[in-house]
Amino acid sequence: MRRLNIIGPTVARLRFERGWTQETLAARLQCLGVDISRQKLANMESGRTQVPDALIPELQKAFAVPVILFFPKVVRDLDVKFAQRASLKSAPKPVKYRR
Repeated sequence: MRRLNIIGPTVARLRFERGWTQETLAARLQCLGVDISRQKLANMESGRTQVPDALIPELQKAFAVPVILFFPKVVRDLDVKFAQRASLKSAPKPVKYRR
């Protein structure tokens, strides 16, 4: 079966690291105003359903981690390269003086 999202495994890992059950995470998200059940959360973690974009910032708040940590390492590495390339473009160019 094809996974329908890429952040589900990370959500599960972060939840396990904190010793939270799916019920606990669902309750935390509900306190943040997210309409989610334990079953919906289980389906997202297993990749059976998509993760709505609007849920990502709420997951960030619940876990208190940067958004980029939800994505696989290959995406995080590309993000770092992109940021480096962007900072090189915005760096001031050296001034050449003529005599």
